[in-house]
Amino acid sequence: MLSDARQRMYRAEDYVNVSDDLVHYLDYPAETLAVSIPLRCDDGSLKQLKAWRCRYNSALGPTKGGIRFHPSVCLEEVQTLAFLMTMKCSLMGLPFGGAKGGVHVDTKELSALEKERLTRGYVRAFARQLGPDRDIPAPDVATGEREMAWMVSEYAELSGAISPAAFTGKPVVLGGAKGRTQATGRGALIALQQVRGSLDLPDDGLDIALQGFGNAGSWFARAAVKAGHRIVAASDSRGMVRHDDGLDIEAIANLKANGGSVTDLRQDGAETAAADQLITTDCDVLALAALGDVVTDENAGTLACKAILEIANMPVAPSADEPLRQAGIEVVPDILANGGGVVVSHAEWVQNRQGLGWPEDRVHDYLEDRMKAAASEVTTLMRERDIDMRTAAYGAAMIRLCNAISSKGTSEDFRNG
Repeated sequence: MLSDARQRMYRAEDYVNVSDDLVHYLDYPAETLAVSIPLRCDDGSLKQLKAWRCRYNSALGPTKGGIRFHPSVCLEEVQTLAFLMTMKCSLMGLPFGGAKGGVHVDTKELSALEKERLTRGYVRAFARQLGPDRDIPAPDVATGEREMAWMVSEYAELSGAISPAAFTGKPVVLGGAKGRTQATGRGALIALQQVRGSLDLPDDGLDIALQGFGNAGSWFARAAVKAGHRIVAASDSRGMVRHDDGLDIEAIANLKANGGSVTDLRQDGAETAAADQLITTDCDVLALAALGDVVTDENAGTLACKAILEIANMPVAPSADEPLRQAGIEVVPDILANGGGVVVSHAEWVQNRQGLGWPEDRVHDYLEDRMKAAASEVTTLMRERDIDMRTAAYGAAMIRLCNAISSKGTSEDFRNG
Protein backbone atom coordinates (compact mmCIF):
# COMPACT_ATOMS: atom_id res chain seq x y z
CA MET A 1 0.00 0.00 0.00
CA LEU A 2 2.67 2.50 0.99
CA SER A 3 4.86 1.82 -2.04
CA ASP A 4 1.81 2.19 -4.31
CA ALA A 5 0.90 5.53 -2.72
CA ARG A 6 4.49 6.76 -3.12
CA GLN A 7 4.42 5.93 -6.84
CA ARG A 8 1.85 8.70 -7.28
CA MET A 9 4.25 11.09 -5.55
CA TYR A 10 7.10 10.03 -7.84
CA ARG A 11 4.92 10.60 -10.91
CA ALA A 12 4.14 14.13 -9.72
CA GLU A 13 7.85 14.76 -9.13
CA ASP A 14 8.38 14.62 -12.89
CA TYR A 15 6.13 17.66 -13.37
CA VAL A 16 7.15 19.99 -10.53
CA ASN A 17 10.47 21.61 -9.71
CA VAL A 18 11.60 19.72 -6.62
CA SER A 19 14.91 17.94 -6.13
CA ASP A 20 15.32 14.21 -5.53
CA ASP A 21 16.96 14.64 -2.14
CA LEU A 22 13.94 16.59 -0.87
CA VAL A 23 11.54 13.95 -2.15
CA HIS A 24 13.59 11.28 -0.36
CA TYR A 25 12.58 12.92 2.93
CA LEU A 26 9.07 11.75 2.14
CA ASP A 27 9.96 8.16 1.28
CA TYR A 28 9.45 6.70 4.76
CA PRO A 29 7.75 7.67 8.04
CA ALA A 30 9.70 9.73 10.55
CA GLU A 31 8.37 7.72 13.49
CA THR A 32 6.16 4.65 13.94
CA LEU A 33 5.36 3.08 17.28
CA ALA A 34 3.80 -0.38 17.61
CA VAL A 35 2.39 -1.55 20.95
CA SER A 36 0.24 -4.24 22.49
CA ILE A 37 -2.75 -2.94 24.46
CA PRO A 38 -4.07 -5.24 27.21
CA LEU A 39 -7.88 -5.22 27.33
CA ARG A 40 -9.69 -6.71 30.33
CA CYS A 41 -13.04 -7.93 29.01
CA ASP A 42 -16.36 -7.92 30.83
CA ASP A 43 -16.16 -11.70 31.36
CA GLY A 44 -12.80 -11.33 33.08
CA SER A 45 -10.70 -12.60 30.17
CA LEU A 46 -7.69 -10.66 28.87
CA LYS A 47 -7.02 -9.76 25.26
CA GLN A 48 -3.80 -8.36 23.82
CA LEU A 49 -4.62 -6.04 20.91
CA LYS A 50 -2.10 -4.81 18.36
CA ALA A 51 -1.99 -1.04 17.91
CA TRP A 52 0.06 1.52 15.99
CA ARG A 53 0.66 5.27 15.69
CA CYS A 54 2.66 6.70 12.79
CA ARG A 55 3.94 10.28 12.55
CA TYR A 56 4.92 10.41 8.89
CA ASN A 57 6.38 13.90 8.49
CA SER A 58 6.38 17.06 10.61
CA ALA A 59 8.05 19.54 8.25
CA LEU A 60 4.99 21.80 8.28
CA GLY A 61 4.03 21.43 11.94
CA PRO A 62 2.71 18.97 14.54
CA THR A 63 1.32 15.81 12.99
CA LYS A 64 -2.40 15.28 12.56
CA GLY A 65 -4.47 12.18 11.84
CA GLY A 66 -7.30 9.94 12.96
CA ILE A 67 -7.40 6.76 15.01
CA ARG A 68 -9.35 3.83 13.60
CA PHE A 69 -10.53 0.64 15.31
CA HIS A 70 -11.02 -2.04 12.65
CA PRO A 71 -10.00 -5.65 11.83
CA SER A 72 -8.19 -4.43 8.68
CA VAL A 73 -5.78 -2.20 10.63
CA CYS A 74 -2.15 -3.17 10.19
CA LEU A 75 1.26 -1.47 10.14
CA GLU A 76 1.29 -0.84 6.41
CA GLU A 77 -2.24 0.58 6.37
CA VAL A 78 -1.43 3.00 9.19
CA GLN A 79 1.77 4.19 7.50
CA THR A 80 0.02 4.60 4.14
CA LEU A 81 -2.79 6.65 5.64
CA ALA A 82 -0.24 8.78 7.51
CA PHE A 83 1.48 9.44 4.17
CA LEU A 84 -1.82 10.51 2.63
CA MET A 85 -2.48 12.81 5.60
CA THR A 86 0.93 14.41 5.06
CA MET A 87 0.01 15.19 1.47
CA LYS A 88 -3.50 16.30 2.39
CA CYS A 89 -2.45 18.74 5.12
CA SER A 90 0.13 20.25 2.79
CA LEU A 91 -2.36 20.62 -0.07
CA MET A 92 -4.89 22.26 2.27
CA GLY A 93 -2.25 24.78 3.36
CA LEU A 94 -2.46 23.73 7.02
CA PRO A 95 0.40 23.98 9.56
CA PHE A 96 0.23 20.22 10.16
CA GLY A 97 2.19 17.15 9.23
CA GLY A 98 0.53 13.79 8.66
CA ALA A 99 -0.14 10.98 11.13
CA LYS A 100 -2.45 8.01 11.62
CA GLY A 101 -3.22 5.46 14.29
CA GLY A 102 -5.25 2.35 14.74
CA VAL A 103 -6.05 -0.83 16.62
CA HIS A 104 -6.58 -4.25 15.07
CA VAL A 105 -9.99 -5.03 16.59
CA ASP A 106 -13.62 -5.64 15.67
CA THR A 107 -15.56 -3.17 17.81
CA LYS A 108 -18.81 -5.00 17.06
CA GLU A 109 -17.57 -7.64 19.51
CA LEU A 110 -16.93 -5.08 22.28
CA SER A 111 -19.33 -3.72 24.88
CA ALA A 112 -19.41 0.02 25.56
CA LEU A 113 -17.29 -0.46 28.70
CA GLU A 114 -14.76 -2.59 26.82
CA LYS A 115 -14.49 0.04 24.12
CA GLU A 116 -13.90 2.74 26.75
CA ARG A 117 -11.12 0.64 28.33
CA LEU A 118 -9.54 0.15 24.92
CA THR A 119 -9.77 3.85 24.04
CA ARG A 120 -8.20 4.93 27.31
CA GLY A 121 -5.59 2.17 26.95
CA TYR A 122 -4.62 3.56 23.55
CA VAL A 123 -3.94 6.98 25.06
CA ARG A 124 -1.87 5.47 27.88
CA ALA A 125 0.19 3.47 25.37
CA PHE A 126 0.96 6.44 23.11
CA ALA A 127 0.86 9.32 25.60
CA ARG A 128 4.54 10.27 25.11
CA GLN A 129 3.92 10.65 21.37
CA LEU A 130 0.76 12.75 21.66
CA GLY A 131 0.14 16.41 22.51
CA PRO A 132 -1.20 19.66 21.03
CA ASP A 133 2.28 20.67 19.81
CA ARG A 134 3.42 17.21 18.67
CA ASP A 135 0.70 14.83 17.44
CA ILE A 136 -3.06 15.51 17.46
CA PRO A 137 -5.43 12.56 16.89
CA ALA A 138 -8.99 12.73 15.57
CA PRO A 139 -11.84 10.28 14.92
CA ASP A 140 -11.74 7.74 12.11
CA VAL A 141 -13.38 4.37 11.41
CA ALA A 142 -15.34 3.16 14.48
CA THR A 143 -14.29 6.17 16.56
CA GLY A 144 -16.21 9.39 17.07
CA GLU A 145 -17.01 12.19 19.48
CA ARG A 146 -17.49 9.88 22.45
CA GLU A 147 -14.12 8.19 21.94
CA MET A 148 -12.44 11.59 21.64
CA ALA A 149 -14.08 12.65 24.92
CA TRP A 150 -12.62 9.56 26.61
CA MET A 151 -9.20 10.32 25.12
CA VAL A 152 -9.24 13.94 26.32
CA SER A 153 -10.16 12.71 29.80
CA GLU A 154 -7.42 10.08 29.90
CA TYR A 155 -4.78 12.44 28.53
CA ALA A 156 -5.69 15.03 31.19
CA GLU A 157 -5.20 12.45 33.95
CA LEU A 158 -1.82 11.42 32.57
CA SER A 159 -0.48 14.91 31.85
CA GLY A 160 -1.94 16.64 34.88
CA ALA A 161 -3.47 19.36 32.71
CA ILE A 162 -6.65 19.70 30.69
CA SER A 163 -5.56 20.01 27.04
CA PRO A 164 -8.54 20.10 24.68
CA ALA A 165 -6.26 21.02 21.77
CA ALA A 166 -4.57 17.62 22.05
CA PHE A 167 -7.50 15.97 20.22
CA THR A 168 -10.02 17.12 17.62
CA GLY A 169 -13.43 15.79 16.68
CA LYS A 170 -14.65 16.21 20.26
CA PRO A 171 -18.23 16.97 21.34
CA VAL A 172 -18.94 20.70 20.98
CA VAL A 173 -19.52 21.03 24.72
CA LEU A 174 -15.92 19.84 25.30
CA GLY A 175 -14.40 22.23 22.77
CA GLY A 176 -15.33 20.55 19.51
CA ALA A 177 -15.92 22.64 16.40
CA LYS A 178 -19.46 23.25 15.24
CA GLY A 179 -19.91 21.69 11.81
CA ARG A 180 -17.12 19.11 12.26
CA THR A 181 -19.47 16.15 11.68
CA GLN A 182 -20.55 17.44 8.27
CA ALA A 183 -17.13 18.73 7.23
CA THR A 184 -15.81 15.84 5.11
CA GLY A 185 -19.03 15.45 3.12
CA ARG A 186 -19.59 19.18 2.66
CA GLY A 187 -15.95 19.69 1.74
CA ALA A 188 -16.18 16.98 -0.93
CA LEU A 189 -19.03 18.81 -2.64
CA ILE A 190 -17.18 22.14 -2.44
CA ALA A 191 -14.17 20.51 -4.11
CA LEU A 192 -16.34 18.96 -6.83
CA GLN A 193 -18.05 22.26 -7.56
CA GLN A 194 -14.76 24.13 -7.67
CA VAL A 195 -13.01 21.74 -10.11
CA ARG A 196 -16.11 21.19 -12.25
CA GLY A 197 -14.74 23.33 -15.06
CA SER A 198 -11.84 20.89 -15.43
CA LEU A 199 -14.16 17.88 -15.74
CA ASP A 200 -16.22 16.75 -18.73
CA LEU A 201 -19.57 17.22 -16.98
CA PRO A 202 -22.99 18.63 -17.93
CA ASP A 203 -23.68 22.27 -17.10
CA ASP A 204 -26.84 21.58 -15.09
CA GLY A 205 -27.53 19.24 -12.15
CA LEU A 206 -25.38 16.12 -12.00
CA ASP A 207 -26.42 12.48 -11.70
CA ILE A 208 -24.30 11.02 -8.89
CA ALA A 209 -23.86 7.40 -7.83
CA LEU A 210 -22.71 7.16 -4.21
CA GLN A 211 -20.92 4.17 -2.74
CA GLY A 212 -21.09 4.25 1.06
CA PHE A 213 -23.71 5.98 3.18
CA GLY A 214 -21.78 6.53 6.39
CA ASN A 215 -21.08 9.90 7.93
CA ALA A 216 -19.11 11.39 5.02
CA GLY A 217 -21.31 9.87 2.33
CA SER A 218 -24.59 10.91 3.92
CA TRP A 219 -23.55 14.52 4.45
CA PHE A 220 -22.16 14.70 0.92
CA ALA A 221 -25.49 13.41 -0.40
CA ARG A 222 -27.44 16.01 1.57
CA ALA A 223 -25.19 18.84 0.35
CA ALA A 224 -25.32 17.59 -3.24
CA VAL A 225 -29.12 17.44 -3.31
CA LYS A 226 -29.36 20.89 -1.74
CA ALA A 227 -27.08 22.18 -4.53
CA GLY A 228 -29.42 20.82 -7.20
CA HIS A 229 -27.79 17.48 -8.02
CA ARG A 230 -29.43 14.04 -7.98
CA ILE A 231 -28.21 10.98 -6.10
CA VAL A 232 -29.45 8.39 -8.61
CA ALA A 233 -27.87 5.40 -6.85
CA ALA A 234 -26.55 4.65 -3.37
CA SER A 235 -25.09 1.56 -1.78
CA ASP A 236 -23.94 0.16 1.55
CA SER A 237 -22.52 -3.23 2.52
CA ARG A 238 -25.95 -4.88 2.09
CA GLY A 239 -26.92 -3.69 -1.36
CA MET A 240 -27.73 -0.85 -3.74
CA VAL A 241 -30.81 1.20 -4.54
CA ARG A 242 -31.34 3.26 -7.71
CA HIS A 243 -33.87 5.81 -8.94
CA ASP A 244 -33.28 7.72 -12.17
CA ASP A 245 -35.08 10.83 -10.87
CA GLY A 246 -33.08 10.91 -7.62
CA LEU A 247 -33.33 9.09 -4.30
CA ASP A 248 -35.00 10.39 -1.15
CA ILE A 249 -31.81 11.07 0.81
CA GLU A 250 -33.46 12.01 4.11
CA ALA A 251 -35.48 8.78 4.06
CA ILE A 252 -32.29 6.77 3.52
CA ALA A 253 -30.53 8.68 6.31
CA ASN A 254 -33.37 7.84 8.70
CA LEU A 255 -33.20 4.17 7.73
CA LYS A 256 -29.44 4.05 8.30
CA ALA A 257 -29.75 5.86 11.65
CA ASN A 258 -32.09 3.09 12.81
CA GLY A 259 -29.87 0.22 11.73
CA GLY A 260 -31.42 -0.29 8.30
CA SER A 261 -29.97 -0.49 4.81
CA VAL A 262 -30.33 1.66 1.71
CA THR A 263 -32.18 -1.30 0.21
CA ASP A 264 -34.97 -0.81 2.78
CA LEU A 265 -36.03 2.39 1.00
CA ARG A 266 -39.66 2.36 -0.09
CA GLN A 267 -39.79 4.97 -2.84
CA ASP A 268 -41.97 4.57 -5.92
CA GLY A 269 -39.81 3.65 -8.87
CA ALA A 270 -36.74 2.72 -6.83
CA GLU A 271 -34.98 -0.53 -7.75
CA THR A 272 -32.54 -2.57 -5.67
CA ALA A 273 -29.51 -4.57 -6.78
CA ALA A 274 -26.29 -6.09 -5.45
CA ALA A 275 -23.85 -3.65 -3.85
CA ASP A 276 -21.07 -4.38 -6.33
CA GLN A 277 -23.18 -3.06 -9.22
CA LEU A 278 -22.92 0.49 -7.91
CA ILE A 279 -19.60 1.28 -9.59
CA THR A 280 -20.92 0.30 -13.03
CA THR A 281 -23.97 2.58 -12.73
CA ASP A 282 -24.46 5.02 -15.60
CA CYS A 283 -23.87 8.46 -14.01
CA ASP A 284 -21.99 11.71 -14.32
CA VAL A 285 -20.00 11.34 -11.09
CA LEU A 286 -19.11 8.16 -9.21
CA ALA A 287 -18.61 9.21 -5.58
CA LEU A 288 -16.67 6.60 -3.58
CA ALA A 289 -17.18 7.03 0.17
CA ALA A 290 -16.67 3.53 1.54
CA LEU A 291 -13.59 1.36 1.08
CA GLY A 292 -10.14 1.41 -0.45
CA ASP A 293 -9.17 -0.37 -3.69
CA VAL A 294 -12.72 -0.37 -5.08
CA VAL A 295 -11.64 0.54 -8.62
CA THR A 296 -8.72 -1.51 -9.94
CA ASP A 297 -7.12 -2.25 -13.29
CA GLU A 298 -9.42 -5.27 -13.52
CA ASN A 299 -12.72 -3.37 -13.34
CA ALA A 300 -11.77 0.15 -14.51
CA GLY A 301 -13.03 -0.68 -17.99
CA THR A 302 -16.54 -1.41 -16.68
CA LEU A 303 -17.18 2.09 -15.31
CA ALA A 304 -19.91 4.19 -16.93
CA CYS A 305 -19.16 7.54 -15.25
CA LYS A 306 -17.56 10.73 -16.53
CA ALA A 307 -15.60 11.48 -13.34
CA ILE A 308 -14.77 9.94 -9.95
CA LEU A 309 -14.88 11.72 -6.59
CA GLU A 310 -12.70 10.02 -3.94
CA ILE A 311 -14.38 10.71 -0.60
CA ALA A 312 -12.79 7.60 0.96
CA ASN A 313 -9.03 7.07 1.20
CA MET A 314 -7.51 5.43 -1.91
CA PRO A 315 -10.75 3.96 -3.30
CA VAL A 316 -9.05 3.98 -6.71
CA ALA A 317 -6.06 1.65 -6.68
CA PRO A 318 -2.85 2.98 -8.29
CA SER A 319 -3.10 0.15 -10.82
CA ALA A 320 -6.28 1.80 -12.18
CA ASP A 321 -4.73 5.23 -12.73
CA GLU A 322 -3.52 4.58 -16.28
CA PRO A 323 -6.66 2.72 -17.50
CA LEU A 324 -8.79 5.60 -16.21
CA ARG A 325 -6.59 8.18 -17.92
CA GLN A 326 -6.89 6.27 -21.19
CA ALA A 327 -10.68 6.12 -20.76
CA GLY A 328 -10.84 9.88 -20.16
CA ILE A 329 -12.25 9.51 -16.65
CA GLU A 330 -10.81 12.25 -14.43
CA VAL A 331 -10.43 11.59 -10.69
CA VAL A 332 -10.91 14.22 -8.00
CA PRO A 333 -8.30 12.68 -5.65
CA ASP A 334 -8.77 11.86 -1.99
CA ILE A 335 -6.12 14.29 -0.75
CA LEU A 336 -8.30 17.07 -2.17
CA ALA A 337 -11.84 15.68 -2.02
CA ASN A 338 -11.85 14.51 1.61
CA GLY A 339 -9.73 17.33 3.02
CA GLY A 340 -12.70 19.01 4.72
CA GLY A 341 -12.37 16.94 7.88
CA VAL A 342 -8.81 18.01 8.65
CA VAL A 343 -9.58 21.61 7.67
CA VAL A 344 -12.27 21.85 10.34
CA SER A 345 -10.03 19.90 12.75
CA HIS A 346 -7.51 22.71 12.30
CA ALA A 347 -10.26 25.23 13.06
CA GLU A 348 -11.05 23.27 16.24
CA TRP A 349 -7.37 23.16 17.26
CA VAL A 350 -7.08 26.93 16.77
CA GLN A 351 -10.23 27.57 18.82
CA ASN A 352 -8.98 25.36 21.66
CA ARG A 353 -5.64 27.15 21.79
CA GLN A 354 -7.37 30.54 21.79
CA GLY A 355 -9.93 29.46 24.37
CA LEU A 356 -12.69 30.68 22.05
CA GLY A 357 -15.57 29.06 20.18
CA TRP A 358 -16.37 30.06 16.61
CA PRO A 359 -19.98 30.33 15.40
CA GLU A 360 -20.93 27.64 12.89
CA ASP A 361 -21.10 30.12 10.01
CA ARG A 362 -17.47 31.05 10.56
CA VAL A 363 -16.45 27.37 10.54
CA HIS A 364 -18.35 26.82 7.27
CA ASP A 365 -16.73 29.90 5.72
CA TYR A 366 -13.28 28.70 6.77
CA LEU A 367 -13.96 25.27 5.27
CA GLU A 368 -15.16 26.78 2.01
CA ASP A 369 -12.20 29.16 1.73
CA ARG A 370 -9.63 26.39 2.31
CA MET A 371 -11.29 23.89 -0.03
CA LYS A 372 -11.67 26.45 -2.82
CA ALA A 373 -8.07 27.64 -2.46
CA ALA A 374 -6.71 24.08 -2.63
CA ALA A 375 -8.93 23.17 -5.59
CA SER A 376 -7.91 26.33 -7.43
CA GLU A 377 -4.24 25.55 -6.86
CA VAL A 378 -4.75 22.06 -8.30
CA THR A 379 -6.64 23.15 -11.41
CA THR A 380 -4.09 25.90 -12.11
CA LEU A 381 -1.25 23.36 -11.99
CA MET A 382 -3.28 21.03 -14.23
CA ARG A 383 -3.50 23.69 -16.92
CA GLU A 384 0.09 24.89 -16.58
CA ARG A 385 1.66 21.41 -16.75
CA ASP A 386 -1.02 19.64 -18.84
CA ILE A 387 -1.42 16.85 -16.28
CA ASP A 388 -4.27 14.95 -14.65
CA MET A 389 -5.88 16.15 -11.43
CA ARG A 390 -4.32 13.59 -9.10
CA THR A 391 -0.81 14.34 -10.33
CA ALA A 392 -1.48 18.06 -9.96
CA ALA A 393 -2.74 17.58 -6.40
CA TYR A 394 0.35 15.62 -5.38
CA GLY A 395 2.54 18.14 -7.15
CA ALA A 396 1.01 21.09 -5.29
CA ALA A 397 1.38 19.25 -1.97
CA MET A 398 5.01 18.35 -2.70
CA ILE A 399 5.96 21.92 -3.61
CA ARG A 400 4.83 23.19 -0.21
CA LEU A 401 6.43 20.29 1.69
CA CYS A 402 9.73 20.53 -0.17
CA ASN A 403 9.87 24.29 0.35
CA ALA A 404 9.54 23.69 4.09
CA ILE A 405 12.23 21.00 4.06
CA SER A 406 14.64 23.02 1.88
CA SER A 407 14.35 26.05 4.17
CA LYS A 408 16.60 24.13 6.58
CA GLY A 409 19.23 23.55 3.93
CA THR A 410 19.77 21.31 0.89
CA SER A 411 22.74 19.46 -0.58
CA GLU A 412 23.74 22.66 -2.37
CA ASP A 413 24.13 24.43 0.97
CA PHE A 414 26.26 21.71 2.54
CA ARG A 415 28.41 20.59 -0.38
CA ASN A 416 32.13 21.02 0.35
CA GLY A 417 34.03 23.44 -1.87
